[in-house]
Amino acid sequence: MAKTALSLHKKGGAFVLDGLKGSSATLTFERGMRKGTVTAGGRALPIAATGRGRTRVTAADPAILCLDGQGAFVPGSGAPVEWRTSRPRRGHYQATLVRGSDLIDFSLTRSDGKSVQIEVTGHWDDLELLALAGSFALLSRRRGDTYRKIAIAGVVSHGPH
Repeated sequence: MAKTALSLHKKGGAFVLDGLKGSSATLTFERGMRKGTVTAGGRALPIAATGRGRTRVTAADPAILCLDGQGAFVPGSGAPVEWRTSRPRRGHYQATLVRGSDLIDFSLTRSDGKSVQIEVTGHWDDLELLALAGSFALLSRRRGDTYRKIAIAGVVSHGPH
């Protein structure tokens, strides 16, 4: 089965998808990284992370894509998909979009800074959109975790002495 390596990296004020010939797909965030815009295939779509821990991601209104565990759905064949995430370990965030034997693996490590590594196995419709949405999910979740750590540190350091 064919594998394709993609990456998303920050360039100026946007994140740019590399690895697909002729791609001009980008991802921009609003303040706080809970919402943003994905631009792929000549269309710009709103994207948002919701839920506790920013674990659910939807694109467009009404949603044409949802990354939310076994309730996930993506454009294309209509075959069932699943969005699998793991708990971050030492700043390493991982997730996988699964449809049968087809996979898209996402990896965001502390050492990569603001770069998401994406490995695609099999054929996926709207691959640019899926790559941007999965990357958005990891980047947004990491930002939410950072905010949570700062809040906890603030409470602990300003407690009674």
